[in-house]
Amino acid sequence: MIWESSDWKEPLLESASRLQKLSRSNEIDESEFVQIEKDVFIGFYAIRKLMDTAKISDSTKSFDVSLKCFPNLKPVDYMNWHRLDELYDLSGKQFETKTLRVLCNFIVHSYVFMPELNDEGHLVSFYVASDKDRNKKLYSVSIEQVVNIFKLVGSDYPSNTKMVRNPKTGDWDIQSW
Repeated sequence: MIWESSDWKEPLLESASRLQKLSRSNEIDESEFVQIEKDVFIGFYAIRKLMDTAKISDSTKSFDVSLKCFPNLKPVDYMNWHRLDELYDLSGKQFETKTLRVLCNFIVHSYVFMPELNDEGHLVSFYVASDKDRNKKLYSVSIEQVVNIFKLVGSDYPSNTKMVRNPKTGDWDIQSW
């Protein structure tokens, strides 16, 4: 259980700032790639944990994200997961809307995770496919989206909470705003 949410939210804001700076850099070294991966994985894990509490508002919990997606062409495994251009139709870009929780689960359970750099070497997005969906689709999440999500969650301190005992489950139904 999360008691003090600022201990989870402040690192999200720090990660957002770091990712924003790296998106403007054209020389990202190996240690920075590791930091990107850690910021993204730990950040989305923290968001998922915060979603299970009354520490962020219902409007943030129900936030939807529009993602680019690409259909799978061949089976993805441990030996080829990094060959995105062979495994997915990167020219067949589509868009899907997913909930924030689904995005968190994609990242926490990712089988494919790879940063995408533009021609100038700037970090623009990352590709992700979960262990369950790796043979269906590849998703692309822009760094701008990640930064905005981290800022949204990191700054969300609800001022009101309503708790009602659910007679069927015995658990509390919680609303926060």
